[in-house]
Parts: sequence; structure tokens; C-alpha cells
Amino acid sequence: MFEVYIHVPFCLRRCGYCDFNTYTATDLGAGASRGNYANMVIREMKLTKQWQLDHGIEEPPVSTVFFGGGTPTILAARDLVAMLDAVRKIWSIAPDAEITTEANPDTVNEYYINELAAGGFTRVSFGMQSAVPHVLKTLDRTHTPANVAVGVNAANKAGLRSSVDLIYGAPGESLDDWRTSVTTAIDLGVNHISAYALTVEPTTKMGRQIAAGTLPKPNDDDEAAKYEIASNGMRSPTGLAPDTKASTTSATGATLIGPV
Repeated sequence: MFEVYIHVPFCLRRCGYCDFNTYTATDLGAGASRGNYANMVIREMKLTKQWQLDHGIEEPPVSTVFFGGGTPTILAARDLVAMLDAVRKIWSIAPDAEITTEANPDTVNEYYINELAAGGFTRVSFGMQSAVPHVLKTLDRTHTPANVAVGVNAANKAGLRSSVDLIYGAPGESLDDWRTSVTTAIDLGVNHISAYALTVEPTTKMGRQIAAGTLPKPNDDDEAAKYEIASNGMRSPTGLAPDTKASTTSATGATLIGPV
């Protein structure tokens, strides 16, 4: 099995809890500008393929392509399609491959998603995080719950599978807040829901706020209760069930929920 992950390290703004390799500047110098990023990634693919050939490595057709970040959809849709086309030309892609991009609901619309669908994408994973405005504000997210619904509807209309990510355990999030997020995610009718326990890293904005006492520290018992709400709330008859292909709890505290 051969899978390709493409990292797009750009964001409109850095969320307070995030410690990923991301940048908000549009241009970080030669080889790192947002406008030329797709070309640089394609160049790296070609170098990787040549290294494989030089070492006698022959990979099977790609079974999964995943664009993560950062915010891949901060780039033009044509840039994502160009990188996907390069994967297809350099390695070939299996007919039944899943091709996914993460998406910030603020950065996509129907036209953008239609361009992804026409370019060969099969799924869009929306960073929903919460359906409660004050929780989104705490997480430094700029989108609204309505934006998520618009994006999911556009993906469905374009014939793409859709999924959402949720985060539980944010400072100030009540159990009822979390129930609202879970119920809202289910009502969207997506194909997959991932729920992650908030991990606070000390070097992030949120980590510094918690250290200074301006935000409360996440509580283990609270997060355990929210894990149970997610696990129980997403079972049939919703058409969803805990993912049995992998552990339902990962090192990051993820509850992975997919189709039955």
C-alpha cells in the first residue's frame, strides 16, 4: 500500500491551541511563498520519484492522497488539483483511491468544491471543531456553524463524501455545549466524524493563557464524560458507529466515527 500526504502549512490565522507547522504570512521567502507552493511541492515529488528509481523502489498505485495543514484550501483549488495531477502522473492513482483535503469552512464555497470534484477529489474534511459560538471563539476559530453546513451541502451536491472534525474539552465548554456539537455534526449527514480531546501544548497561545490563569485547564473527568457522549451519541440509528478498522482511541484522544 502506498499513500501520499501533502502538507500545506499556510493558515489565515493561527488558532490558539495549534502547535502544528503552520504560517500565516503569504510569503516566507524563496521556495515558501503561498503563490508558488504547488510548484515547489510538485518539484519535491519529482525528486522523491527519482530517488526511488535510483534505489530500485517501485511503489504500487497510490491508494490514498490526503492534503493536510495548515489549511490546504487557503490555496486556489487549481493548485490542489495541480498537485493531485502530479501524484497521478508520477506514481499513478488506484481507481478506488480516496482523495481528501482538509478544509476551513471560511475558505471554500460551491465553486471551489466543484473544482475539487472535477479535479478528482473524493472527500472533503471540514474543520468544524464546535457548533457553539463561544467555544469557537475560545479556540480562535473564525468560522460560524452555518459555514460548515454550507460547505457540507456543497460537497454533497458535488457528489463528494464529507467529514467533520470536532474538538472537545475546550475551556468553558459545558457538557450541554458538547452535546450540541455532537448532535449538530450528526444532523449534517456527513459520512465520518472525528472527535479529538483538546491537547494543550505549553508553547501555544492557549497554553500560555492557562499557565497565566486566564483560562481554566482542561479537566480529565470532563473530557472522559465528553468522550462517552461522543461514543454513545454517534451510534446507530444515526448510521454511524465507532471505527473498527483502528483503535477508537488514539494517542491524541480521538474518537473516530464512520459508516456502519
